[in-house]
Amino acid sequence: MLDQLKLEDFQPLVGHSLNLGDGTSAVALELTEARALKSPSPRSAPSFALILRQNGAQQSFGQGLYRLEHPSLGPLDLFVVPIGPDGAGMCYEITFN
Repeated sequence: MLDQLKLEDFQPLVGHSLNLGDGTSAVALELTEARALKSPSPRSAPSFALILRQNGAQQSFGQGLYRLEHPSLGPLDLFVVPIGPDGAGMCYEITFN
């Protein structure tokens, strides 16, 4: 399933909330960016990255595997990396490559 996801699956969701959880709790994150990457990939679809923001948060949760959920995508277990605050909240990156 993950290898079939494309940038186009996420672009309409920019500006929308997605829930990110660890199995015990979840937080709402705003998808702020969905962009193509210029790196080779063994995937059938080109590489891309997502940037999500936890609005108002100053501290990040750790790098690791989390469940991302949205009604149109269903649950996805993805590796999430904190990349720091952007002035409006804490940001995270998810890369598909």
